[in-house]
Amino acid sequence: MPRFPEWDHHPTGQLSFEFEQVYVFRGGVPRRSFRDAKVQRLENMASDIAVGLAVLAAAKTEERLRQEVEQRRIEEERRRRELAARVKHIQDRRTNGLSTLLSELDELDRLRRLIAMLTEEVSAEPSPRLSAFLAWTTEHLAQREARLSPRAIENRFEAERLFGDDDDHGFTPSRW
Repeated sequence: MPRFPEWDHHPTGQLSFEFEQVYVFRGGVPRRSFRDAKVQRLENMASDIAVGLAVLAAAKTEERLRQEVEQRRIEEERRRRELAARVKHIQDRRTNGLSTLLSELDELDRLRRLIAMLTEEVSAEPSPRLSAFLAWTTEHLAQREARLSPRAIENRFEAERLFGDDDDHGFTPSRW
């Protein structure tokens, strides 16, 4: 298969300068090409080329600065979103920890009411199975109450990494 050249080259004997394209949001596009013509020669346009080069450099600098400002703005927005997500993650974890404690406390209250009701029944009419259940339930209540002591709750929070400086355990920032 024949290979065709990417560019066709036809020497004309005329010289030209062409600068890279730079888009500027304010104002127009700076002149980027200077060519020999019949009336105007490139060597007579040296000052225009120098001005064009200076304008191009200024436009590139302005564009670079604008992009840096935009990048900082985007990074700040991302940081704010990540901080908000981190705070929500911490709040959700703390709320779940509190809900767990409150549900355990509600179960203890129900267990105490059951024991109080059964204690009255057993003292009036003793039964071996009910007495054994009442003894087991009383022991179970004492164990569950011990798990809700301040020291036990502190140990639980430490194990679950709650209410401390590592509250954000398990947090992974979004990639978007």
